[in-house]
Amino acid sequence: MKPNAVNTAFVLDMQRKLHRWSVADADKVFADLFNIVGDRRTLSESWRRLTRNRGSRTPGTDGVTRKTVEERPGGAAQFIEDIREELRSGTYRPEPVRQRLIPKPGKPGKVRPLGIPTLKDRLVQMALKLVLEPIFEADFYPTSYGFRPGRSTHDALAKIQRRLHPSSSGTSEYRFVIEGDIKGCFDAVDHHVLMERVRRRIGDRKVLGLVLAFLKAGS
Repeated sequence: MKPNAVNTAFVLDMQRKLHRWSVADADKVFADLFNIVGDRRTLSESWRRLTRNRGSRTPGTDGVTRKTVEERPGGAAQFIEDIREELRSGTYRPEPVRQRLIPKPGKPGKVRPLGIPTLKDRLVQMALKLVLEPIFEADFYPTSYGFRPGRSTHDALAKIQRRLHPSSSGTSEYRFVIEGDIKGCFDAVDHHVLMERVRRRIGDRKVLGLVLAFLKAGS
């Protein structure tokens, strides 16, 4: 079996187990997750997923891109190993993000800020996501569609259409759809409150420290 297949199989098996345990016990607090985040197979799978995205060609504040990494001595394998050692030794620190303003779709003249982390930080964020996502997925309502794997705004719209226009005979009990938005939602999130919510499920202090470090990066 190829190394990439081994890494993918390890991560998928790990995610299935974490999700199953999370579903089985809504009050379960997960510990000893940091070793999974820093596992070579998790980081390698994170790199594979990260480099499938065109964003890997966009540098952060350090100017490093996928091409930069691959052209270095040792390439991606050494890059991953260096990050793994930083995590294991406790010397890893997220860098400030690169700020850019991008146009808002359908709103001429309106822009929103976009933070671009370094490639190293994106890799560690992906590793965290692979471990934390299956745990917190168990706590979402079935009607939640935002920022979830296998779900999109198109799925939400399809659900609305089915509710408003049921295929069976009879009329729908729904008459209106209300669309709203929270201005500057992610800019206004209280980090203390957010971390308290995370601690309800995560008991690994090193993982909590990583999450908090990313929240504070660039602030």
